[in-house]
Amino acid sequence: MGNQQSAPPDEPGTGAPGERRSTRRSTKALSTGPPITEEQVRKRQHISKEILDTERKYVHHLDTLCRVYIAPLKESASSNKGMIRAEDIKLIFSIVEVIANFHKTFLDEVEARVQNWGPVQCIGDVFLKNLDFFKFYSTYVNGYNEAMMCISRCTDRNKQFAEFLEAAAHNPATDLLDLASFLIMPIQRLPRYVMLLADLLKNTPASHPDHANLTQALQRLKSVADFVNEAKRKAENAQKVMEVQNSLCSSKHMNGPLVVPHRKFIAEGDLAYHPPPKTSPLALKKSPSSSIFDPSSPPPSPSNLRNKQEVLHFHLFNDCILLSRGDKSLVTFRKSDTAKKWRVKVMAKLTQVETKYLPDTPTIKYAFEVIVAPASSSSSSSSSSLSVARSFVFSATDQATKEDWIKQLYLLRSQAMPRKEVVDAEAEEIAAENIDKQRKEEAKRQKEDAKKKQEEDKRRAKEEKAKASQQEEAQRKKKKKKGEKEPLIKKGEKKKKGMCPCFG
Repeated sequence: MGNQQSAPPDEPGTGAPGERRSTRRSTKALSTGPPITEEQVRKRQHISKEILDTERKYVHHLDTLCRVYIAPLKESASSNKGMIRAEDIKLIFSIVEVIANFHKTFLDEVEARVQNWGPVQCIGDVFLKNLDFFKFYSTYVNGYNEAMMCISRCTDRNKQFAEFLEAAAHNPATDLLDLASFLIMPIQRLPRYVMLLADLLKNTPASHPDHANLTQALQRLKSVADFVNEAKRKAENAQKVMEVQNSLCSSKHMNGPLVVPHRKFIAEGDLAYHPPPKTSPLALKKSPSSSIFDPSSPPPSPSNLRNKQEVLHFHLFNDCILLSRGDKSLVTFRKSDTAKKWRVKVMAKLTQVETKYLPDTPTIKYAFEVIVAPASSSSSSSSSSLSVARSFVFSATDQATKEDWIKQLYLLRSQAMPRKEVVDAEAEEIAAENIDKQRKEEAKRQKEDAKKKQEEDKRRAKEEKAKASQQEEAQRKKKKKKGEKEPLIKKGEKKKKGMCPCFG
């Protein structure tokens, strides 16, 4: 790669001939601009080193992916006892090997420039020359979600493949990263290039020989990265769904795989769950035909809830919810794992879920009720883990968190309902109005309760005063009846306050 080392100021880089002539003319025209400052030289050197360091790390991870995952699976597939089919391997890894081979060459070119870095060194032409290959990333991005689905399907059906993935993730060579963490790296790489080149251009004056090539490379790379960015958001969400599925231990309450094409992760968090006593009506099984969504039904009474509470973890998706207990016995130590795994208590579609706004009480604040109907009352499918309706009373840490959970559940349920037209803006407005109405009603109720209490306190004080006056009057009459007289003040005694001045 010797012919791609430091280029002279009047001939930046080694791009295509047409690009080189264009850049040379623009450089000559802009050479009268302000020269590069010492601060810009320092920042350009720092950014170029970051480009090189991150590229080395990226190439290392791609090589690890090929050695630890792809090679053993291909070798296994060539035998009669393969873990998964060759078609599945191609679907999962797509063009990873092609990307890995390209970036080894690209890394050599970047190293040749950065290791000979100087105030007028150029790197924009290196990106320009390789832009055509970066466009092939769209092929990888388009197949990413399908790859995640294939991994989930093969893991569920093939115990040997699941064990292979677990063993590979604990291999020191993988730096304790699982397969999903490796597969998302190519999707994250192009946006990183855009960020680094933008920083480099920001510190490259117009008079610098690298300015024109950097400008052109950044513009063209952005057009590719814009598409990848949207796919990146979807891919990261798909990876999150995969992570949640991997964090769940097997449970009879799970109804099929969590990873499905349409499912999106929305939110998760711990909520305090207040279970009712076994003798409470809330704990009794309800008939599937009972109207549990009746808004006129009274909220749970605080007296029907146990003082003892437990923490449940809430996973919210665009079409379902998971309620789980933390299982510390299943803790793992991979970087890509959550701190602990979850044992599912309830899995249900959002079309089976109703939320109710509960007022604050002296013992429970920021509470709301989640009612889960059995599958037969809202759907013919068996996607619910419940055969009867259940009521769950949760309390959040503050009012804002409570309202956020209620709003999200309401909106997502509205969107999940089988209606021809569901407009997000209208649903959000309805949800906001509903929450605001409930908040005002709660404030009005609390104000009325405070007013009633104040009036009651005044009434009691008046009654107590009247009672005291009656007792004093009765005592006075009793003394008068016995003929008792008021004692006279003896000589030498001080006049008491309120006595007639004729005494003493």
